[in-house]
Amino acid sequence: MSVATIQIGLTAWSAPNPFGEPTAFVLVHPISGDDDGTFAGAVANLGMRRLDADGDILPIGTDTLYASLRAMRVELCGPDGVWLSHPVIDDWTANAIGRRYIVLAIGTAPLAGDADAAAISAYLADRANVHAALVKIRVRFDRS
Repeated sequence: MSVATIQIGLTAWSAPNPFGEPTAFVLVHPISGDDDGTFAGAVANLGMRRLDADGDILPIGTDTLYASLRAMRVELCGPDGVWLSHPVIDDWTANAIGRRYIVLAIGTAPLAGDADAAAISAYLADRANVHAALVKIRVRFDRS
């Protein structure tokens, strides 16, 4: 996976899943301007499903993408190494470990980089522009 020059926003939070279990979420989105194909390409490559589609959110195979927890960061890793990295807090990490996965959401519409919880909630409510998948936690060993 590659990322073009478009500005990327990342947000991480914890919330209950539909079964009431504490779950770790990551939202990736363009900050300004229309998607230049970067996000639509990532969605297609990862086989993600739109939130307005019927059915469960499907997992991405760890040979394609996995989440690695390193200190106070989550790293989304593919076959070529780290794709994206974002700081997280202890509660988020505990929820990711407890579920053994995170929910990755990729939005194709712009969202301000400093969006508050209400703006993020409204963004996620536009289900036609948000895609989601489960990303499994995997241990990554650096060979130095």
